[in-house]
Amino acid sequence: MLTAIVAGCNKDDSSTFVSEGDFGNCSVTSFSIKKNDKVLTGLDSVFFSIDLVDARIFNADSLPKGTDVSKLVLNIGTSSASACELTYRKLGTPRDTTISYIDSPGDSINFSDGPVKLSVTSYNGQNKREYTIDINVHKVETDTLFWAEGAKTVLPSAISPSAQKTVEFAGKVYCLTADGSSASVAVSENPYYDNRWTVSAAALPVSADIESFTASDAALYILDATGNLFTSTDAVSWSQTGGRMTYIYGGYTDRILGARNDADGWKHVTYPASTEAAVPAGCPVSGTSQMITYETKWSSEPLALFVGGRDASGMITGAAWGYDGTSWAKLSNRDIDEREEMTLFPYFTPRVNTSTWRVTERSALIAMGGRYESAEGEVVSKMVYVSYDQGITWNEADSYLQLPDYIPAFSSAQAIVVKDEMSASTARSASGWHNAGGTRLPAFATPVPFAVSRVSVPVTEWECPYIYLFGGVDADGNLHDSLWRGVIRRFTFRPLY
Repeated sequence: MLTAIVAGCNKDDSSTFVSEGDFGNCSVTSFSIKKNDKVLTGLDSVFFSIDLVDARIFNADSLPKGTDVSKLVLNIGTSSASACELTYRKLGTPRDTTISYIDSPGDSINFSDGPVKLSVTSYNGQNKREYTIDINVHKVETDTLFWAEGAKTVLPSAISPSAQKTVEFAGKVYCLTADGSSASVAVSENPYYDNRWTVSAAALPVSADIESFTASDAALYILDATGNLFTSTDAVSWSQTGGRMTYIYGGYTDRILGARNDADGWKHVTYPASTEAAVPAGCPVSGTSQMITYETKWSSEPLALFVGGRDASGMITGAAWGYDGTSWAKLSNRDIDEREEMTLFPYFTPRVNTSTWRVTERSALIAMGGRYESAEGEVVSKMVYVSYDQGITWNEADSYLQLPDYIPAFSSAQAIVVKDEMSASTARSASGWHNAGGTRLPAFATPVPFAVSRVSVPVTEWECPYIYLFGGVDADGNLHDSLWRGVIRRFTFRPLY
């Protein structure tokens, strides 16, 4: 009643009076874009927030980069409005134009020159409210595997290394480096935070093979040049186990898996020791990728898997092989190209449901780099391959997963995925890292004021899986003294739900 009296006594017809109780008279009750598959599949399902307090309408989850927003037809719902007008920059001109949405609801609106103004007049003509409509479009390819922000630093070491190997053990990352006469081990719980490492001198066994450095759930292991197996719990001091291997694949639960070349041929062996068995024909005995272990729906035991390598006959393969706790078998029916010394890691790629615009994670195995033989000799690669069915089928990855030009080709690198707890404060660039070219990766999506949303409480913390790529060597066997950090851009954005 008070509102009506104030409005009735106002002699200036052009003035407006809007209080919190008047939103219903000139409020926007719904907003969407009409279906247009030529612009974007699922365009009519894009979610818009309507902020009645600040008079804003926006899509907090931006449209894909390159979406054409110059000719969009809108669906606007109001509460018994007597007038509803849109003001925007007319396409291809420097001037604004205003149209009546009520009279011309099918007119296309240009959002490519910035926000559009929406003026809503109440049913009695006494009140008017002006809204700002933003159609947000990503300026970057959100699903690109990006290596630019804090993209590169040197390997954590107390020496100038000529060899390195990095593994995960007991919730920490262990980077072992050597220069021929001395060795260093750097340990970190999370390389993201300020690139912090605890670095110590390592008393390695004589003629230790740095490439054989590996870990099980129980301990760290390394071989010497004659195949003697040593163990440690800190990578600083080592003791002999009495076991012998020619090659170590990696850790499997509380033991390690390897191969040994005896007088009667190659055998698959473990430590602690279990039943030995002849290596199947075609199974690599050297040069395999990192071995990863994960749970599957097909087995009650974890599955260990690696790709590539060189078999007992000296042939390089691109197959994926696995171990289920009892036996070895070739897993892949579509292999990668023949490669040895590849980098393999489990990751996720985003999958967008265009009917709801909800983003889910799709499990993937990613293999990259490696060495192969050509008519000109041995060549190192930077090609990226991906499998979405746990190593059975492999394909060259789409361009958005391929490595950038400024990362050189490599073999014998290790990738460690660390899920970091992100927030507005931790999502910023960590010290100790520097840019090495490329477009700067936004640390997190700019938060929008909380209005109408799909969540009851705004997301303030989330997990972001960063990939750390350690070392690698060039075609001449020279070490890349580098540690790269990569991430799919979308995972750094503050989730909306």
